Amino acid sequence: MASIIFHFVDFGYDASRAEVFRELSLLIDSGWRCAVVGRNGQGKTTLLKLAGGLLTPTAGHVENPLITRYFPGVVPPALARRAQTTLEVVRESIAPFTAWEREMERCLAQGTETALARYGELHERYLARGGYEVDGRIARECAAMELEPDLLARPFHSLSGGEQTRALVAALFVEPGVYPLIDEPTNHLDMAGRDRLMAYLAGKRGFLLVSHDRRFLDGAVDHVLSINRRDVRLNQGTFSQWRAQMEEELEAERRTREKIERDVARLNAAAQATRRNAQSREGDKYRTGAFDKGFIGHRAAKQMKRARNVERRIEAQLEAKRGLLGNREKVRELAVETAAQGPGHLLVAQNLTLSRAGRVLCRELSFAVKPGERLAVVGRNGCGKTTLLDVLAGERSVDAGTVRRPGHVGLARSYQRPLWRHGLLRGHLEAHGLDETRFRQLLGVLGVQAEVFDRDLASYSLGEQKKVDLARSLMRPADVLLWDEPLNYIDLHAREQIEHAVLERCPTLVFVEHDRAFVERVATRVLCLDEEPG
Repeated sequence: MASIIFHFVDFGYDASRAEVFRELSLLIDSGWRCAVVGRNGQGKTTLLKLAGGLLTPTAGHVENPLITRYFPGVVPPALARRAQTTLEVVRESIAPFTAWEREMERCLAQGTETALARYGELHERYLARGGYEVDGRIARECAAMELEPDLLARPFHSLSGGEQTRALVAALFVEPGVYPLIDEPTNHLDMAGRDRLMAYLAGKRGFLLVSHDRRFLDGAVDHVLSINRRDVRLNQGTFSQWRAQMEEELEAERRTREKIERDVARLNAAAQATRRNAQSREGDKYRTGAFDKGFIGHRAAKQMKRARNVERRIEAQLEAKRGLLGNREKVRELAVETAAQGPGHLLVAQNLTLSRAGRVLCRELSFAVKPGERLAVVGRNGCGKTTLLDVLAGERSVDAGTVRRPGHVGLARSYQRPLWRHGLLRGHLEAHGLDETRFRQLLGVLGVQAEVFDRDLASYSLGEQKKVDLARSLMRPADVLLWDEPLNYIDLHAREQIEHAVLERCPTLVFVEHDRAFVERVATRVLCLDEEPG
């Protein structure tokens, strides 16, 4: 199989930001189903775009003999025309087949020598891109993705976000010989949609995939490329196998470091004792009245030399291990907690009927939330999960039924689409009376660098924006947290931090989330709004 090879690649976006990669050398076999994992901002998307030639290294070069396609790509012009069918949109995302067909028809109708020559050029291009077979190939890939047969005839804008994503990912595999670069396809996909996409990718050969969903990665990939704090590594195997291997390595490094620290303490103590002894010998010349002060001085000098040698040995050992544990993330505890405890209900919903844009989403929905409960709201895309959170927060009215919340119960909410997306973060904090020092601490725990305070929120990565929104929800005391897809765009390490903090602090939480591993670990109860597959 062909390979993508990085030859000592350097890359940085501008002088105000730290270099993303330095002398990166890497070989990626095009037959691997390869995940790319790492913290937000460590360069996952950058690596995909360097591999596909969408970015140019500042030094070194990338050798890539493959035809690559990137998801999510530039939205095809056809998407702006609401009458376009899904088949037409998917075709246009591959190549401008429709435009070629129309121009070829015009050339034949004209019949001039120039027009026929142009027809020949277009026809050759059309054949090379599989124009005569493309509709059948699209239908086969969409069927393999378990999309409904009539979906291709429906207007693309009428599809759910999850259906649109799955159709456009299927389009990456229509042309033979194309190497897909797939960047976070699972965001906003419901659980059933993720399962179907995972099964589809598991049956393919050759792609690079960025995702933060642990269960999804486990089922979809056979190699893991990890962008760590100090290096970039490739491991063969599933995500769980990579995680186990990394944990074993970090545990071995921890034991090694503990041993070195014990050795260093012993050597330091020996060095101090040797230095004290050497200084004592030097003082003998003046304290004892000894006859041969030259001899005593010589002996003292030897002792001092021995002391310096011991110190050099210590420094050599420290230098040899200076990079030890370089890939271990700093363990900092995230405080996710709520105030109300004790008996009674904090929220009670009775016989709710919810609708949006004239469409009934659910009827006669009843449930209650007690202190310490963690209620996961699940269901297919479009079934009303966000609408329910809006109702619980008092931001939307109900068509029927009631929501009761005692007057003393305070709510804090994070949104599917972050509340603050423009302007300086410092300005938002001042406008809402929030303490900047504590906010910085929360972001630091989540791995967001302090330099973001000097940038407009519009320049933040989607993961950084999401972390800002989560931190905002934790800034004031609350009795119930309402979180809408809190893990979208957030890296694996931060997901596990949030998961650990919720399990450790046991807040009262009502949340919407499609990460199956997170829901299974965190939720004390699951409320399914729609049993239909998504």
